Amino acid sequence: MAKVLLVDDVELFLELEKSYLEECGYDLVTADSGEETLRRIDELAPDIVLLDFYMPGMNGDEVCIALKRSERWKDLPIIMVTAAGQMEEIQQCLASGCDDYVTKPVDKEELQEKIRRLLGLLDQQTAERVMLSLPVTIHFSGQSFQARTRDISLNGAYLQTDADIAENSAIDLTLSLGDDASLHLLGKVKRNNPEASDGFGVYFIHPGEKEVTVLNDLIQSAGETAGRQGGSLADADLRLKQLEEECGRLRAENEEAKLRIADLEKENLEFADQFVQIEEVNNNLTNLYIASSRLHSTLDREEALAIIKEVVINFVGAEKFAILAYDETDGLLRFETGEGFEEGEQFPDVKIGEGILGQTAEKKEDYFVEGSILAGSDDLARPLVAIPLVIHDEVIGLLSIYRLFVQKDQLDPIDFQLFSMLGEHAATALFSSALYSKSERKRQTYQGFMDLLLK
Repeated sequence: MAKVLLVDDVELFLELEKSYLEECGYDLVTADSGEETLRRIDELAPDIVLLDFYMPGMNGDEVCIALKRSERWKDLPIIMVTAAGQMEEIQQCLASGCDDYVTKPVDKEELQEKIRRLLGLLDQQTAERVMLSLPVTIHFSGQSFQARTRDISLNGAYLQTDADIAENSAIDLTLSLGDDASLHLLGKVKRNNPEASDGFGVYFIHPGEKEVTVLNDLIQSAGETAGRQGGSLADADLRLKQLEEECGRLRAENEEAKLRIADLEKENLEFADQFVQIEEVNNNLTNLYIASSRLHSTLDREEALAIIKEVVINFVGAEKFAILAYDETDGLLRFETGEGFEEGEQFPDVKIGEGILGQTAEKKEDYFVEGSILAGSDDLARPLVAIPLVIHDEVIGLLSIYRLFVQKDQLDPIDFQLFSMLGEHAATALFSSALYSKSERKRQTYQGFMDLLLK
């Protein structure tokens, strides 16, 4: 049984990672800081580490560098987890020597696949590999090297080159596709045959949807070309004769078959879309279930607010947001906590009914900006998303989001559902903590009164 060490300073996220991996049969152990990881690494002796990039004290990249410099742990597979998808953070992860990375919110299937691959439980050669020669420029340590692909798959390629680059080194690849088109990929050197002098293998790290589409097209095109070149004239003549004999029968059935194929293709596309949507819903509902269980386990308001922040950052993927509390004495929404604000940046009080925030609270209806959300919003009065926190038809606060880590062009229907459910759970938790606080004050007052009577 492989042992997986999960490292994160956020308890909620550790619980999420454990829920994703429990079904895989791993021995799961945890650490809540970089310092604890290095202190206990020999005791825990993991087979792989899932390491949070941003932690107080010692960051994940510092831990990774220390482990990779250790004689005992230099070959330990490490997957870095970061909430930011920007290229500079990715480069920093790879420069530390990690073997792969995932971004928050973490996708369950992607995480399981990466762990299986790095543990050697997934055969990378199962991906279709085709012979294909393309010019490649390798960028490594400020230098550029020329190479050509010998073969390629969705997982990686074999590069023919004189460049001498150590195994597990992170490299940038630019594949020339002709007509001034190119494909940029991140990779890691894998020398399956250390004695090979004509080049080395490389596996691709976290290619995006666009890159995967281009790779698929390249592989399919190369496969079709190889198929055309591999047939013989004799085979072609025999097949032609057979087709001529069947022509009469097939002609009558041809149109019907075309119509049926078109119907099946349409049904398959619809099924595939539904499957993807179901997977997305399941992933987000799992996130929210674990988050809500943690959220409703406390009656302390400060702790509840801290958990809400963890959920908004790690599961929703918000980079800049504010949580406003409603003060019923003067009817104003006031900033209580948030993330991503510049030092000295003040959040103005909001009057119910005024502006987007005030109108959202008054109507008790979720607000979502129309159009692109890619650039975010720097105007505190004009958020991307505003969710009223409502309990028993009374507004007790507001969640306002201005920028997301994940670079999305627009909000999807599943996002609307996730934000609404988050608002319901957050409102319930804050309401419960408020009731508990009032009850506790009354109990203390009563206790004080009884103590005076009994003296």
